[in-house]
Amino acid sequence: MKKLFLLLFCLAMACSLSACNGSNAPADSDARRPNETGGTGKIVRADSAPAVADTMPTVLNQNEYVLYQNIFYNDMAEDYLGKTVTKEGTLTWIYDAFSGRTRYYVWGYMDATKCCDWQWEFVPADPASLPEKGSLVKMTGTLTRDDAALDKLWFINTTVELETAFTPETCDVDMTTMNATLERVQLMNMQYKPEAFAGQSLRVYGRVLNPTTIQHPYYDNAWTQPFETTQQVPAIGTMVILTGSWQGSAVQADRVEATPDY
Repeated sequence: MKKLFLLLFCLAMACSLSACNGSNAPADSDARRPNETGGTGKIVRADSAPAVADTMPTVLNQNEYVLYQNIFYNDMAEDYLGKTVTKEGTLTWIYDAFSGRTRYYVWGYMDATKCCDWQWEFVPADPASLPEKGSLVKMTGTLTRDDAALDKLWFINTTVELETAFTPETCDVDMTTMNATLERVQLMNMQYKPEAFAGQSLRVYGRVLNPTTIQHPYYDNAWTQPFETTQQVPAIGTMVILTGSWQGSAVQADRVEATPDY
């Protein structure tokens, strides 16, 4: 996902050299609007009622990770362009304040260490009909090159089948339904475009680095995020979920909860 980070960093630098328009962009809570790129396809449901998960389903798939690396890092995208395939993964979406659009993903980890993740961006036919974030789905679509995609490739003409339903806690920006890479992408958007997220409710997860900072859950020094709270903070190294609001560059956490699920 290094290309994705580099793109966001370049966009952030370009933004700092030009005047920002002061208006608030649509929030994550507004994400279920029609996608501005369009794309034909449909939302489908399993014939039988889907299972319901108490905790977010997470897909572990080494083959998907290797394929993701080959396409985005080993210049093998041409071998897959125009092909229609099915990707099973956890559903989520992020609000990209740099481009002013919501981006939709299915994602997973390579293995149980969760050190390496993969994420496929797709264009939904009807965002309003998608299952809840964090649900396990099968997305079928055709890989296409497009400059509007964050990494210049995404799936179009998609169908989404719900396999296992999940209902996350209601908030404007829920990063607990994202893998560590997408969580970082969302945090970068919030850090560089704070006016688009000011005061929004959110949930974010990571390891306690110190009483005012969390870090990437699986790597040291990959990313850090400041937070403020009056709550007792668990010991350094504990995985936590912060629930609160976005205040400029820091999370104002009303709740700091140790969690075994991330």
